[in-house]
Amino acid sequence: MSGRPPYELRYDPRLKIERPSLNVDYEALSKTEREEFEVICQKVCSRISLQIRSFEKAYLERFEALERTEDDEAFYVLLDEMNEISSCISDLNVLFLHIEGRFLASREHA
Repeated sequence: MSGRPPYELRYDPRLKIERPSLNVDYEALSKTEREEFEVICQKVCSRISLQIRSFEKAYLERFEALERTEDDEAFYVLLDEMNEISSCISDLNVLFLHIEGRFLASREHA
């Protein structure tokens, strides 16, 4: 290996959250490394719902602004922002399902 740790957290600026990242196959992790990685995954999962709520709040703020806007250009800017926020919420849900389904469900002690 190139000196990189077997796993790490990488900040995703789009989703505004750290994501667990494996640098090796999950099966290549030792039992201790798997347990440590699973704890990291659980911590990330616990933060996902908070980040989703933050995005939902931003979405609702734009929705309210959209209802008040009379300018076509501002309308489409807000709509684009709402679409991006919706995409982020969706990606966070997929991340949660991926972590829960792939890594945490494979725990030996589950």
